[in-house]
Formats: sequence, structure tokens, C-alpha cells
Amino acid sequence: MSDSEAAMNDAPAPSTPLSPRQAVQRALAGRWPGRLLRGELAIDDAFVRDFVGLEGEAIPWAARRAVLQRLRHDLAVVSFSHGWGSPVQPDQDEALFLLREWRSESDLFVFALIDGPFSAAVKAWGWEQALMRLTRPTPDVPRFMAEAVVEQAEFVQRLATAGADGILLGDDIAYRRSTTIQPASLRQSYFPFLTLLVEACQQVGLPVVFHSDGNLWAVLEDLLATGVNGLQGLEPGAGMSLAGVRARVGPELCLWGNVDVGWLAQPRLAAEISAEVGRLLAPLAGTPVILGTSGGLMAGVPGENAEALANAI
Repeated sequence: MSDSEAAMNDAPAPSTPLSPRQAVQRALAGRWPGRLLRGELAIDDAFVRDFVGLEGEAIPWAARRAVLQRLRHDLAVVSFSHGWGSPVQPDQDEALFLLREWRSESDLFVFALIDGPFSAAVKAWGWEQALMRLTRPTPDVPRFMAEAVVEQAEFVQRLATAGADGILLGDDIAYRRSTTIQPASLRQSYFPFLTLLVEACQQVGLPVVFHSDGNLWAVLEDLLATGVNGLQGLEPGAGMSLAGVRARVGPELCLWGNVDVGWLAQPRLAAEISAEVGRLLAPLAGTPVILGTSGGLMAGVPGENAEALANAI
């Protein structure tokens, strides 16, 4: 047993074992669930095919379940958006079917991944126009952002009815070196509306995890002030670290990610992967954390490396 695992075991834990769904719920409520949790933001279809030896375009739900079982995941993520930059978006009816399957046929915590207000603006206006309007907002900007929040809040109610346990808000608001626009502009044009959407999700009983790539150091306190239950991503290539974020946000916010996908895609010994996980998690002992990569398991990540990550610690 590693020092970090021993320290985690010294922290107060539930008196009875929790199901994966209950354990993630506890972590999102700001409490250590008694063990390390595991999960990914996304699992690419090509990774699934390689991992289970599947041929053909269609991937049955049973194959997706088999992957999560082998990787010891405590959660499933159903994507209702691939982000503003993707030319192809999920089929909503298919996504709703997957959500209901995960909820009724497993004991995993089921996240629905949706756009946040920033992504809504970029989809509506295009990248350059969105950055310009959010930087120098005219009266139509807050009106659009408010309408986007109302639309997403109504969709969240539908997701809650369909069985979602939580919401992942995907908004890539940062580059590797900084936020896409100045933090002051985000505080004026973005964070008030993100806060409203977080509140709308929580009012229907769904905790919220925020995802963004990039360097978020300048807006960590702003993200915390929105009331989110967790942060996903924490891209190491952008200088984000679990230890540093934990020191800034305190012991209760659930942190998820920080394993570099490019690093995991290289030839690695299982012992090397386990040692790296131990190094990352040691400063988070006894606090809510979900082990995973910063961006998901993509094509090219060796299946044995993904399993070594799942079995680390």
C-alpha cells in the first residue's frame, strides 16, 4: 500500500460500502467517498473497438459497458455535444437512449455532457466574432447569453427526467498559456451566466462539474464562486496540477483528471503508470478526487496502459 493510499484510508469514510453512483454523489457533495474513484470525460469509439476487439461501425451498449467494467469506472458520460469546434454533433435521440440505458442497467453515476454559455456563443457567432463580442459586449450580448442559459436550463430539466445524475458543462475558455479573453471580460460577459446555469442544474437536483482545457489559474476563484461541484480536465500541458488546484480551492471541491493523454499513449510499464498516479494523488489524500485523463481515452492510447491506470494505487 502506498503512502497516499494509507493516508486516504485514515480519513473518515462511509460505514458501509457505497455503490459507484453513491460514491460519486458523495464526492460531488464535497466529501471523501472512502476510496479512489475512476472515470473519463470521453472514450473514443476507436478506443472502444480496439479495446474489446470489435469490428464494424456500430458499437453496442454492451461493449461500452464492458469497457467501463474492465477499467473499473464509477461513472459514465453521455455526450450531448462534442463542443463548438466539432463538425459532427451527437444524435440527441441516441444520446438519450444511452443515458437511459446507463441509468437503468448499471449502478454507475451518469453524467450528461452539454454546452455552457461560452460554447453556445461560439456556435452562434463563430470563434472570432464570439471573442470580440464577449470582450467588448454590446447590449445584445447579455441578452443572448441569458437566452442561451434559459434554453440549456430547459434541456437540463429534460435530462433530469431522463435519468441523468449530474451535468458536465463543457466550455473551453482557455488556451495553454491563458484564458481565451481577459479574465475581466469573462467576469463581465461570461461568469454571471455560467453561475445562473449552474444554479438551474442544481435546482433540479443535478450537481455540476465544469470542464475546460487550458490554463485556468487566473479564473479558479471565479469558477469556484459559480458554485460548481467539481472541475474536470486540469490539463498538465497547460501548467495545471492537482496539488496546485487543491491548494487554491480547498479540500471539498471534487477534482477530476490531470493525467496527460499524450504521456499515457506512450509505451509505459504498469509500475511507471502507478508511480505517476501516486505522485499526482499524494497531495489529495482524503479529499474527493476522480482519477482520469485530462481529456479522455482516445485512439492510440494502448489498452494495457488504460488498464494500468485503472489498477494504479
